[in-house]
Amino acid sequence: MAWRAIAEFESLEGDDRWDGEFAEDLVGCTLLAGLTYVDHDNQLLRRQQVFGTVVSVDRQAGILVRQETGDDFTIAPVLDAIEPAQPGIYQLADEDTAVEDPDFTALLTIRAPLRS
Repeated sequence: MAWRAIAEFESLEGDDRWDGEFAEDLVGCTLLAGLTYVDHDNQLLRRQQVFGTVVSVDRQAGILVRQETGDDFTIAPVLDAIEPAQPGIYQLADEDTAVEDPDFTALLTIRAPLRS
């Protein structure tokens, strides 16, 4: 299941910095992203890990990651959350899969909006 459309995103810092050169450099690199889903009160809903090759990075459309299964997954275009990965083996929590030496890692929190 892919999380597709990102109409907008809100940075916790409230800034709107975009590093176009870094965004271009991410394309073709491997990315391991840890996603934490919380409700509007910051109560944990679930966690997910996504690993694959970055296909595209767009300020509006997000970061498109093609997983080894061939499925695409889009994450929010928060470049500040992406860091060079430390060399090593990363064990995925929900699977028997291990990822060796990804190029980058990211940790993102997805907060559900308050519904009235």
